[in-house]
Amino acid sequence: MNTPLEDILVNAYAKEMEVYLKEHPEDFPEAIDLAVGDCERYSWRAAWMVGNCMEKNDARVRGSLDRLIAAMPDKPDGHWRELMKIVEKMSLNDEQEGRLFDMAMRQWLDTEKQASVRWKAFQFIASTVEKYPEIADEVKLSLSPELIDPLSPGVRRSVSRAANKILAMTPRR
Repeated sequence: MNTPLEDILVNAYAKEMEVYLKEHPEDFPEAIDLAVGDCERYSWRAAWMVGNCMEKNDARVRGSLDRLIAAMPDKPDGHWRELMKIVEKMSLNDEQEGRLFDMAMRQWLDTEKQASVRWKAFQFIASTVEKYPEIADEVKLSLSPELIDPLSPGVRRSVSRAANKILAMTPRR
């Protein structure tokens, strides 16, 4: 038997899902549990719903942040992207940021990944370089045409703009 939240996840449209979670805040922890899970029927949708119903640095997500990050490596592309959307809205400590950066680099370097997943990973990489310019040289090594050219035209343009900002950075001395 499904919970009311599970029923909403499989039977409702996007707006109805958002309204439901706003009207039933007591179900937010269950939504996070489903988001980190492996239930093909609910998990991706739950991650999408949490990401769309949360605020920046949402206190309801804070206690689950490490669990969300730990769940990410084994998730399929779309699910990984939705979890990344949640995590990047939160303030991260150095260790969390480092784990996420390494994960994002792996996603970015894998040309078999969906363009939208690679773009989401690159967005995090670019924002990290902005915050820590001393890693720009390391990231520049991952901006080869072999990694950018396979992307869809729109994503390629977006990545190229962000990559040009990184390439223009001068090394710190």
